[in-house]
Amino acid sequence: MVQYEPFKRVSGTRQDFDRQVATVCQECTVGCGLTAYVKDEGIVDLQGREDHPISKGRLCPKGSAFVQGLAHSQRITIPAYRNTLTRGFESATSWEQALDQLAERLRRLKDKHGAESLIIGCDPEAGLDFYLGARRFARLWGTPHVYHPWEETEQATRLAQELPVSPSSEWIESRCLLLVDADLAVTHPVAFGRVLKAQGNGAKLIVADSRYTASMSKADLAVPIRPGSGNLLGLYLLKQLLDEGLEHKDAIEAGFEQADNWQASFDRMVWDGVENHTHVTREDVLNISRFISSKHPVTVITGKRLAHSPDFGIWRTLAAAMGWIGHPGGGWYPMDAGLPRVHPDTDIEEPPPENFSPRLAPFPYQNRSGSNEELLFQGLIGSGNCLDDFFLPVRRQSPKMELIVHFGAFPNETCQQAHMVFSAAAWAERDGLCWSIDRALQWAPRILPPADASHSGLGFWAGLAQRLGWDEFFPWIRKDGRADRFEFYRWLLKRDPQTASCDLSQLRDNQDLFFWTDKTEFPEAGETPQFYTQNGRIKPVDAPELPTAEDSDIDDGEYPLYFQSTRIVTRGGDAGNWWPWTAELEDVDAIQIHPDTAGVLGIENGDAVVVNSPKGCLEGRAWISRMVDRRMVWSPRRLEGDHVLLLKKGQSADEALNLLKENTP
Repeated sequence: MVQYEPFKRVSGTRQDFDRQVATVCQECTVGCGLTAYVKDEGIVDLQGREDHPISKGRLCPKGSAFVQGLAHSQRITIPAYRNTLTRGFESATSWEQALDQLAERLRRLKDKHGAESLIIGCDPEAGLDFYLGARRFARLWGTPHVYHPWEETEQATRLAQELPVSPSSEWIESRCLLLVDADLAVTHPVAFGRVLKAQGNGAKLIVADSRYTASMSKADLAVPIRPGSGNLLGLYLLKQLLDEGLEHKDAIEAGFEQADNWQASFDRMVWDGVENHTHVTREDVLNISRFISSKHPVTVITGKRLAHSPDFGIWRTLAAAMGWIGHPGGGWYPMDAGLPRVHPDTDIEEPPPENFSPRLAPFPYQNRSGSNEELLFQGLIGSGNCLDDFFLPVRRQSPKMELIVHFGAFPNETCQQAHMVFSAAAWAERDGLCWSIDRALQWAPRILPPADASHSGLGFWAGLAQRLGWDEFFPWIRKDGRADRFEFYRWLLKRDPQTASCDLSQLRDNQDLFFWTDKTEFPEAGETPQFYTQNGRIKPVDAPELPTAEDSDIDDGEYPLYFQSTRIVTRGGDAGNWWPWTAELEDVDAIQIHPDTAGVLGIENGDAVVVNSPKGCLEGRAWISRMVDRRMVWSPRRLEGDHVLLLKKGQSADEALNLLKENTP
């Protein structure tokens, strides 16, 4: 009989190398440790660091594939410019010459249209310091229009920072894990490894999602829910727990403000419409509530989509009311809410304008219904592929803009519309601060020097500020013209009580973790407050008397289907589109459709299809699958608007709409 030995990876590498660098992967917010082996300033091998407290030697497809883009033949490594979009780009003679030209073009833009006509979009791939530098520059310039996808998690961060710090490594101590609209197996695969470890230790996994996901495939209890109803599920679960008296009464009494009024709101809440609103039956709610009440502690993990919907704080309320918070393996983790408070611009005395032009009201991040036509921007500085991603409302205006600047490493849709292009250093070419989903901060040394004339985001803004006479506000520039990111982050962390005690030198030299929390004293809360608030209590989310689904009007009008976009496992961002090893693993042009919906419209697998919303359209190839709800369409690419109409290419909108109305999927 053959004796099989358990697989054990050989540490180190068999490749020849000159040096090795221990650093942190920045493809997502898990914060995995990796070791890069370098020869002749090229990476010849990668391995996960087995001694790293977060990842324990693991790397996901994104963390293993990022090397492919560093030396890609299409990579942007020098600045370029053109006067009109009908002409090709000309290479700038130097980074400095390109900044000189940009500063002059910005002066003309400001003189002609005012400071508020400039909008800045910050893609995560440009690094945290691009966003921080943009906020600092914008305050000096006089525009309020600076946006970053991390602002999606602002509400989640605000709610989570009042809770005790619980490292995600403690998930393995949980007896039950509840994932709601959070597909960790795809978006944060290494973190999902902890979920599976807990499950292997006997914990139960419940996954509620509007799409059948990779995470759901591993669940002990899979709960399909109506698109947009995740927070409603939390309300109904908590009502069921309260109705049966399964709450942790001592935790509520000690930790909730106006607990009696809060509990009374759930007494008034009615069950009418629960199945219509959530696609979950009353019996299912009963079973789930009894399931989670019989396990202690429970970890609740919620996705970023929920942060945009009403009553998002219900998950914190649920975890607190059940007494899970503060116990290893228990609590609430809103995804990507680990960024501490930052104040990159409050030291600048001159405030931004308070009275904005009526046509230039602050631009909302949310791609919700409502017109933004009054926002007439004339200039855009954007990193990554912002115009084809989180800046979709601005894309409609871009053809009429006088100046578009692309800061990035690869040509993309935003680059195609740009008048100037500045080459961005990849994360492997810049050192910097990393933050994790559980509030851990790490220092990540760079692996390679920047390619050719590529610079960091901080270097871009500092160089531009120097040319506009604002040298004193960007003192973190070395004599070689590069940004001193270490001194910048050291200055930044000292500016808030949450991070003031962080010793950045220790993070850099010892590769330690720092878990941030507010060190401010709360005299009314006692020695060990349950929550980091002035009185040691939190304000719970009250229940509405008659809950309603966010997409309750989805059947009305010309757009009868719900659209959803999420990341796929081989794509961490724009750079992932240039990874040849992973290009065939997942099709970024796939549009997922339920078989019943496809049948109504006469669509077969691989057919060219179009997804229309009130403000845009998306073309791709049909992927017919029961992974999506009958009334839902899914794509890894973004589209402005949640309500859509699907049609086969060549089919008229009226024909598709009539078919859907006559044969409701």
